Amino acid sequence: MGDNLNALPGTLTTSAKLCRPRYKMAAIFPRPHPYFCKFLQRLSTRPEIDLTVYFYSDVGVGAARDPSYGHALQFDTDLLAGYRCHFLRNYALRPRLYTFWGLFHPALLRELSRDYHVILVHGWCGLSSWTAFAMALARRIPILLHSDQNVIQVRGRMRLFFRNILYRTLFRHVAAFLVVGRRNAAFYRNLGVSEQDMFLTPFAVDNAFFKAERCRLEPERVALRSKLGIPPKATVILYVGRLVPEKGLLDLLSALRQLSDASAHLVLVGDGPQRPALEDYVRSHHLHGVHLAGFRNYSQLPSFYALSDVFVLPSYREPWGAAVNEAMNFALPVVASDDGGAVADLVENGRNGLLFQPGDEGQLARHLQYLVSHPEVREQMGAESARRIALWDFERDIDGVLAASGAVCGHARGVVGR
Repeated sequence: MGDNLNALPGTLTTSAKLCRPRYKMAAIFPRPHPYFCKFLQRLSTRPEIDLTVYFYSDVGVGAARDPSYGHALQFDTDLLAGYRCHFLRNYALRPRLYTFWGLFHPALLRELSRDYHVILVHGWCGLSSWTAFAMALARRIPILLHSDQNVIQVRGRMRLFFRNILYRTLFRHVAAFLVVGRRNAAFYRNLGVSEQDMFLTPFAVDNAFFKAERCRLEPERVALRSKLGIPPKATVILYVGRLVPEKGLLDLLSALRQLSDASAHLVLVGDGPQRPALEDYVRSHHLHGVHLAGFRNYSQLPSFYALSDVFVLPSYREPWGAAVNEAMNFALPVVASDDGGAVADLVENGRNGLLFQPGDEGQLARHLQYLVSHPEVREQMGAESARRIALWDFERDIDGVLAASGAVCGHARGVVGR
């Protein structure tokens, strides 16, 4: 990937710099999360945007149970500072995130009756989101749709057929699509969305934070390894994410067994329902050098990237995979299945990582063995990772949101390249 993203076939582009009207914007997200809130904090500093954010749930900042991990979760970084936000009361009979009937927030009708110029909605899962769509259409407020969706996961042809009809109907009423990457764009194209209605808003992380942490922690690399019992000269392979079957972690353990270099260590950072199965596999196959570090909060993640040499993401299904962004900020080469959404935009096979077919344990093992055995290649690929991720940041997100807002409010049009 070159410095000019527009030169790549299939890469989205944003429009030219706009005049600077002020947009009164409502943004609706399921819950506070660092990947969203860090961007919202940055967006709110721009004079062009008067931002108010509505959340369906306080998971991540309150005492609510996180459905991804099965226990309460509070992020240890301030996710709410710098912008106006409201937590809406959920009146669903069985409140649940990410289910249609589990989200019912009638207060949206009152809140969206205010004089907003544009409404940004993340996703379409939940009755509340459809309430927001209906209210926006009734008041003729343009909708900016944001999602990392890249595939429709529906069982049965008839259900897929009707789901496609539903999506196409919804998308005809969306003013602009905030597209996070190539596969997200392809998803929309396949459902009839036109190029001129898509605007690149890259799925980015807080690059400045992770790069600063990389510089801070580099002198502590040996000490960080020592805390886990990892020798200074070992090659450390890192995974960060939930411990669930679709992440392909049993394939990863099987691939680790095939490595000829006994000095390789694997660190799994995260928690989830598959942890007992992973622990049983490690125990029954007498795997050495596997460290299950458990869930680690946002501020703790940099320490694990800093002590590692290779990042791995063996997922079967991955809408994006933001840990790839984070690892690249630490100049790590990436070994990943080619199914991940981030891979299409951030990882080039042979340049800053190595790709394999999901479920191909042998290919995964060969890629890991190659990088374990060739430290000079790891260094070259890691440098390329750092260079590429510098081009995929919040400023491009803001450019995309401003371009989309300008387009739907009549100030400009956006362009999406093929």
